[in-house]
Amino acid sequence: MPLSPRTLPALVLALCAGAAWAQPAGDAPAEPLVINGCPIWPYTRCPGADLRHARLVGKNLSGADLRGADLTRADLRGANLAVANLAGANLTGARLSKATASNADFRNARLTGTDLEAARLMRADFSGAEFNGASLEMARLNHAWFVGTRFIANDLQEAKFVATNLKDAVFEGNFILYTTFTESALDGCKGCSPNWR
Repeated sequence: MPLSPRTLPALVLALCAGAAWAQPAGDAPAEPLVINGCPIWPYTRCPGADLRHARLVGKNLSGADLRGADLTRADLRGANLAVANLAGANLTGARLSKATASNADFRNARLTGTDLEAARLMRADFSGAEFNGASLEMARLNHAWFVGTRFIANDLQEAKFVATNLKDAVFEGNFILYTTFTESALDGCKGCSPNWR
């Protein structure tokens, strides 16, 4: 018997309802992830948390308070850290490729061997932070602050430092092929070239 246009929506609803009832009882919602007492969700409050080696791929930590947290070798690939506070955090060896950390606070953070490839870091504040042997290849850093930041032996290939504040920053031994510094403030920057403006 052919279906009429009036019966089709009712049939779709019935099939969807049947599919919902057919789910096994064991598929209850997963418990929220908690690592060393730190709940992993937006706006969490975990200053000083021990998140070493934590697997946080794709997690939403927007607005999180992770000041002074130890994120050594944490896996944050594709994570959302927008507006998060990571001031003074240890991100040694952490993986943040393709993470979003726009408007985040990384002041005085340690980023040794950190992978920030293709990360979106627009308007983030890295003042006083130290990048040492990190990868920022293809990172988007538009309007970010790097006042007094140290960049030592990093891969900055194709990174976009557009309209950034690099006042009193230090650049030594970085790989800067196709890196752009358009309209950036370079006052007092050691190792910066006047041609970068």
